[in-house]
Amino acid sequence: MFKLIPLAALFFVGAALAQQVDVSGKDFLSGAGDAKLATIAQQAAAAGKALQVTAPSYWQGKIAAKLHAGAADVEIRASDGFFENVLVKIVDAAPAKPSVDEQAVKAAAEKAAAQKAADERAAQEKAAAEQAAAARAAAQAAAAKAAAEKAAAERAAAEKAAADKVAAEKAAAARAAAEKVAAEKAAAEKAAAMRANMLKNLNGGRPADGDVQVGQLQQGDVIYVDGNLRGVVRRGSTRLNFYWLQGELNLDRIELSPNGDGRYKVLRAIDTSAAPVLRTRAGSTLAAAVPAAGSAARKDLQDQYAEGREVTDSVTPSNLRRGDIVYTGTGVALVVRRAGGQFARYWLVGSLDLGQIGLQNQGGNAYKVLSDTIK
Repeated sequence: MFKLIPLAALFFVGAALAQQVDVSGKDFLSGAGDAKLATIAQQAAAAGKALQVTAPSYWQGKIAAKLHAGAADVEIRASDGFFENVLVKIVDAAPAKPSVDEQAVKAAAEKAAAQKAADERAAQEKAAAEQAAAARAAAQAAAAKAAAEKAAAERAAAEKAAADKVAAEKAAAARAAAEKVAAEKAAAEKAAAMRANMLKNLNGGRPADGDVQVGQLQQGDVIYVDGNLRGVVRRGSTRLNFYWLQGELNLDRIELSPNGDGRYKVLRAIDTSAAPVLRTRAGSTLAAAVPAAGSAARKDLQDQYAEGREVTDSVTPSNLRRGDIVYTGTGVALVVRRAGGQFARYWLVGSLDLGQIGLQNQGGNAYKVLSDTIK
């Protein structure tokens, strides 16, 4: 039995500073986007930058918590968004306020200049006396010496600060490089382990028989999903063949039927040039009726959950039994019931609260009936 191993965001390598990340509402609520948020927070903090967050106001608190989990001291600026997704951009941090009041500095300089002028006038008045001239010369010599000493001290302090800054930058660069190498190594090892595990579980440990593109999938193929890793099992003439699936594939397409955790059966070939049609996900309350003969909704549910056979019988929500599986669509629902060693199928007729305790969501549009008292 194939076991799902969560990937958990191990594909981040941090090779360059990302300017923004976009997390869908689904990934944000499920936690699948946490790694992206933590990563961009760490990058912004390391670069001395701030983060501009655009999202619905009722998500801002959770978003800030996830970003601060990545970098506790990163600056966050919130902006309300109209759509249920999260956009985080790296922006310049607010400039630091000057530590010295420029007006006070100017006033002090003017005061010093005025005092100096007064001193010079006083010195000129006493220039006639030799004693005053000697005193003035001594004072000037002392001031020059003090200024030279002060300038030398300032130069030494500036040189030391520059040297310390260079050393700190080199140390930070070395740490970042080491962390990057470690992350890349861990990601590569994890990916290799996942591939080996999938080959072991689905292909007896043998190498894959090659790659297949999405447009090459055939009816009856079974797709196994583990994070971003996707494998395809196809029945050959003498044995099962295993391939790596390449290319983008929306697992909610109607050509795919969920068949367990991380497993999808291909109902028919996929036309990659046509716009995809997705399985409908119902809301909290479903008003179901028997779909019209020949309608797309009827055909889709019969193809996916009735092996393409015509379903003629119907049941109301109060007739649902424990163990039934309800597959929902837009205004329609198909009930699959085990009867002995076979399956019976019915159209659901009536209003069904999908959030009630007696129903358990099995993922996607599938609900399992847990009680015989469904309303």
